[in-house]
Amino acid sequence: MKCTFWYLGFLSLLSLLFFAEDKVGFLGFLGFISFFSVYKISDEMLEVNIGRASRNAFLFAMFFGSASLAYLYLTNGLEFLQIAFVLLFGGTLLVCLLSLFYYQKVGKVHRTKD
Repeated sequence: MKCTFWYLGFLSLLSLLFFAEDKVGFLGFLGFISFFSVYKISDEMLEVNIGRASRNAFLFAMFFGSASLAYLYLTNGLEFLQIAFVLLFGGTLLVCLLSLFYYQKVGKVHRTKD
């Protein structure tokens, strides 16, 4: 079974809206290009590594999300909300991809005792 994780790479096409709208925010979708690199990977180790990388991204989202909500509540300012959302979304993708590439390179599975 081929990895279907690479379909997220097609979201990078949304960065072409930069040329139509002339807004720099659309260039953030270029981060999805790296998902095309996992097309030819087809093994069970990838599924384990995706699970581990997703766990890391989830932990990042929980810690950064709660910290940014606490900051927004304490400062009563909503100007940080847009920046926090972009950092949360982009950071989650970045943590997931970097973790996935690290686990694929290391190639070890840390087994837990049952």
